[in-house]
Amino acid sequence: MFGNPGGPGGAGLGMAPYLASLKELAKDHLAVGFDPRGTGDSANVTCEGAPGFSMDARDRDPWNLDLIAEASRLTVPYCEGQSRGLLPFVNTVQTVQDMDLIRQLLGYDKIDYVGYSAGTWLGAYYQTYFPTHVGRFVLDSNTDFTGPWLTTFIAQPQAFERRFREDFAPWAAKYDAQLELGGSPRLVIRTYERLRAALKKEPAVEEFMDGSVKISYDQNTLDNIVTGDLYTKMDFHSLAIDLAFLRGLSEAQSKGGARAAQRKVDELPMARQQELVQRASRRALGITPLGRQFGQPFADDAENATFTAVTCNDTEWPEGREYGEMMAARLGPHYPLLGWTVTENPCSYWHRPNLRMPIPTGKGLPTTLMVQSVHDPATNFALATSAHSRYAGSRLLTITNEGDHGIYGGVNKCADKIVNIFLTTGKAPAKDATCAGEGIAAPGPAETGVNGEDDYSTGAPLARIAGFTKAVSGYLHS
Repeated sequence: MFGNPGGPGGAGLGMAPYLASLKELAKDHLAVGFDPRGTGDSANVTCEGAPGFSMDARDRDPWNLDLIAEASRLTVPYCEGQSRGLLPFVNTVQTVQDMDLIRQLLGYDKIDYVGYSAGTWLGAYYQTYFPTHVGRFVLDSNTDFTGPWLTTFIAQPQAFERRFREDFAPWAAKYDAQLELGGSPRLVIRTYERLRAALKKEPAVEEFMDGSVKISYDQNTLDNIVTGDLYTKMDFHSLAIDLAFLRGLSEAQSKGGARAAQRKVDELPMARQQELVQRASRRALGITPLGRQFGQPFADDAENATFTAVTCNDTEWPEGREYGEMMAARLGPHYPLLGWTVTENPCSYWHRPNLRMPIPTGKGLPTTLMVQSVHDPATNFALATSAHSRYAGSRLLTITNEGDHGIYGGVNKCADKIVNIFLTTGKAPAKDATCAGEGIAAPGPAETGVNGEDDYSTGAPLARIAGFTKAVSGYLHS
């Protein structure tokens, strides 16, 4: 049983203990996790020193658009110059061949597979390149692996906006007496927009843990906090608490200056300060457009660099800045959370290797079980239905009234039962199936901490995989 947590570029060693921890699988499967080339304990690529995107993507002034385009363009020579010739070979074709090499070394004729997020892309391509070695494949939270990467990413702004406005905002409004973000979804969104405007006008730069750590909160930090905590409903409470904290911090700074804001931080218990630092560090390591990035490899940006290499190398992108700016103007007004950021893309300036990949069709393969929640923010539900319609022999298991990214492994009992039957017996649903979501829990009495950091037996599947990866990866202990 192979596994991949997505990214692309997510370190995957933790997939082995994660899959082995699922008792239904443990008795008859050898669980295999691996770090894809480019990341983790595998040879790293890096784009260290690239300028990044510190500007506000919503700002449509020509000079700001020039800065975004230049930052996108300059990323390319940094990646190429510091990756020591490895960069062109960090792509899906090479990675599925690495997977098959592992299969051969282990002496197995066929493999089963569980892939999340970008791991669905990897799984579909393994099936395409090595169809005779395919066993029972589960693709959870799906890209449209029948098209280019561009299709998957252009669908994200609508999905993130839907998750924020239709899942988080109504939930926060329902518990306004406790969370104090607004008594209606519209007021919750207004709280976010007003806070974003305030932090853009006057960022809050504060010292935590007796001055040992400094964190800067501006509009981009806020957007990263919001998008990062939409992947799983288990982070909704943390997001609500962080929004309230940042609102208070910004108001204190506006009324009393920087010292007043710092006093707000100094009044926090040390445990809460440590948590905020931990969450900021997690976000600084990166949230890919498809899924969380975990750990801290030898190259601090190895997971981000691998994400860039795979997505830019695999399939073609429109060259130059025109397409991105056109799509931002189209998507931004409707989906402001991410819509404007489609201009921030080094793939538009990438030097692609001479690589042509066959389009996955599913023809001649055993049944593939696809799992998808309808409000997934990172992989739009429309991507799963599109891929499913063109992937022969696939079955789509839809989770209604649910928006988590990464379902199998504790999010939904109905879905887990169907997937476990498939993985242990090979019996797939006779036709597409549906499971009802289990709802979003009320906020607890206290802050719950960073999900999945310490307890690998509970929490969202991708967070648990992250915890296992952290525990077993050598690069984290060097």
